[in-house]
Amino acid sequence: MLPVESTVLSSMQTTSLVVSPLVSGVIGIAVLLTGVSLLVPLARRLSLPFTVLIAILGLGVGFLAVFADNKSTGLFLNAIREMNVSSEAFLNIFLPPLLFAGGLTVDVRRMMDDFSPILVLAIIAVFLCTAAVGLSLWMATGTSLLVCMILGSLVATTDTAAVLGIFRDIGAPGRLTTIVEGESLFNDAAAIALFVVLLNILKTAAEVSVGAIFVTLIYGLIGGVLWGYVVARIYCWVIGEFRMGIVAEITLSVSLAYLTFVSSQLMGISGIIAVVVAAMTFASVGRTKLSPGAWETLSVTWRQLDFWSTSLLFVLAAMKAPTILNMAASESSGQIALGVATVFGAALLARAAVLWGILPMLTLAGLSQAISNNYKIVLCWGSLRGAITVALALAVSEDAGVAKEFKEFVFIIAMGYVLATLFISAPTLRPLMKMLSLDKLTPQERLVRDRVMALSRTRVSEALRDVSGRLGFRTTLQHRPAISSESEQGQQKMSHADLAQAGLVVAANREAEMSLEYLQQGKVSRRIAERLRADASAVLDGARVMGSSGGAKGYLRAAIKLQRPTLSFRLALQLYKRLGWTGPLSQEIALRYELLIVKTLLLGELKDFAHDRLAPLIGPVALVEVEQAIQSRQEATHSAMTALDVQYTDFTKVMQDRFMERLAVSFEEVEYRNQFELNLISEPVFEDLAETHRQKKQALERRPPLNLGLELEEMLTKVPMFAGLTKDQLNRLARKLTAEFFTPGAKVIRAGDAGDRMFFIASGELEIWVGGKAVNKLERGSFVGEMALLTNQPRSADVIALGYVQVLVLMKRDFDSFLASNPSIKAQIELQAAERLAANLRAATH
Repeated sequence: MLPVESTVLSSMQTTSLVVSPLVSGVIGIAVLLTGVSLLVPLARRLSLPFTVLIAILGLGVGFLAVFADNKSTGLFLNAIREMNVSSEAFLNIFLPPLLFAGGLTVDVRRMMDDFSPILVLAIIAVFLCTAAVGLSLWMATGTSLLVCMILGSLVATTDTAAVLGIFRDIGAPGRLTTIVEGESLFNDAAAIALFVVLLNILKTAAEVSVGAIFVTLIYGLIGGVLWGYVVARIYCWVIGEFRMGIVAEITLSVSLAYLTFVSSQLMGISGIIAVVVAAMTFASVGRTKLSPGAWETLSVTWRQLDFWSTSLLFVLAAMKAPTILNMAASESSGQIALGVATVFGAALLARAAVLWGILPMLTLAGLSQAISNNYKIVLCWGSLRGAITVALALAVSEDAGVAKEFKEFVFIIAMGYVLATLFISAPTLRPLMKMLSLDKLTPQERLVRDRVMALSRTRVSEALRDVSGRLGFRTTLQHRPAISSESEQGQQKMSHADLAQAGLVVAANREAEMSLEYLQQGKVSRRIAERLRADASAVLDGARVMGSSGGAKGYLRAAIKLQRPTLSFRLALQLYKRLGWTGPLSQEIALRYELLIVKTLLLGELKDFAHDRLAPLIGPVALVEVEQAIQSRQEATHSAMTALDVQYTDFTKVMQDRFMERLAVSFEEVEYRNQFELNLISEPVFEDLAETHRQKKQALERRPPLNLGLELEEMLTKVPMFAGLTKDQLNRLARKLTAEFFTPGAKVIRAGDAGDRMFFIASGELEIWVGGKAVNKLERGSFVGEMALLTNQPRSADVIALGYVQVLVLMKRDFDSFLASNPSIKAQIELQAAERLAANLRAATH
């Protein structure tokens, strides 16, 4: 061996036993992550919540680190002893990922269906729990009332990880899961805001009124909501504006979580609620702005960050419990047990009071759907505490402004209560839900499940026969029928309306998936994809409504509402009518027209999906109702497109051509990307093609000039009193028109009503009824109600829509302003109207 090598090895041997704090921390974290990873399959095998085993691991490691002999312990325990993670690090490092990951998975629209009970459980229950625990603990232990209140606010936070894990394992109802998810997110925000206020009062010994506390809480909560929304929208805009790739987009989402939390803390608003709102906004708005395939990768990344944060936060906090217990010699075991039992009982009673006392009032007031007693029992018993409670307790234990005896009291009781919920409530929650039959599917869900299994097994059998035939094998392998007798009995009890409702829910979910598929395939822009996804969510909500107002009726009611012009469209139309500004209106028409084009494609594919996939699931009778609902949406969409074609003929023709050009460019881009990923073209070639496509897209984004269609001018000239107007005058009058939409059977005009407008039929048909009989039918291009512009006579007939009808409306006040600005033609029009009125009177007397 060379002398130099010998010297180096000797030096390494001498220094190998000296481990720096940084290396110790790395060793400790690595071993802990290994341990918690091994707990995942163990928790599944033992049918225990994962957080229960994490708590056991943390306590076990903590006790070994405290009570084991220093000489006999290895490198790992020495590293654990040297790890000193502060409460500030706990809150600022681990809390944002926990909150952001939770907010990403929330179905906002479904949560809004139960917004009232979620709000009650999240806010009112926090104050009630704080008061109940604080007063009970004060009376039981004699500790300072303010300290007991702080402890009450601290344990008011909930931990849904264990509960939702059990829900997923046994297939709990979706509504129950939504309530628990929504409650947890906003519950934590309210509880932590109250905790911060009470802790500051304790540290400063200030006298603060209840009103001041309330104002502080409201400021923090509302400020957090607004700030979280604004920051998330900015990040979503950046991601949509600059196509930066999956890795950068995921990095921005991590930046969003931490930046929102820290900046909120600096501004004195709720960082918890800001992060939650930012996550929910990012999930609902940013999903369509991400690169194709990025959402799935982002979701996996955040599940990983959530797993690390939950595991390390809980383990590291639990490891500190033995140390504090060892130092808390002044507290007797009996006093600790009494405190934990008091908190457990008071929190349980407070939650029961909310569930059985306050929520029924919301139902009676019509603010919430009823929640069954079985749901309430699970919500009451399943209120577990976890990582956030532990982190806040640790923050109190390390706060220099809090007296030592109060620190130990808060941490010990809080930690004991967390362990009590994990070791008592969590293991018994699964048997409780099975006893209450909450692990069983509804008849609709069971039917869909069994039919899907039957279809899948039939296809598997066909595939196996094909493969065995190609290989020359003789196989008798057959799949048993997947439809259970229980499911068949359930189907017999279900009405056709129930089956149709189940089919419409499946179709609406498929529609939402298709909107994202269209985006990934390059068929639509991000903005159109967002609208398609929002529309799918709206019809899904309508179909889900229980009772006679749901199903097909709710589905179509939501769909028809979507056909009406948006507020931004109406504002742009007014700017065009009043000031002649074409920019905003051309933008809105382009967006609306492209949306209608894409929706026409989507509904056609959705109808094929219903015919091919839903027929075996819901049966032929219910399928007819589903297909009729989709057909009605197709007719309404076609009617809306036709109306725009009439009103803006040249513009929509150009938009049709540009849509096809943009579609071709998008298809080419996807094709070139696939060739690049298969290494068929080099990176320089791909970048050159991408730049060419970018320039083409920019050119296609320029809007064509907005001109009213010739067909609209022809419609105006058919009105006798407008016959003498020049082309320019007709164009100015046409600007006064406003689009309206009518559903089948709707009354456009009622006999006896005062007339204040006339109608031009842009698409569809109207029928005139006099004396209970249909006397005439008006088709596209016709008009009705023109005499109302010059006379104050009441309407003489009913006019009813046959099918979906788009009309263009000329209001009397708009017509009067047109005449005021064009006095030269006023006399001419009045003369024409007088002649028309005289002719009508002569016809009526003969």
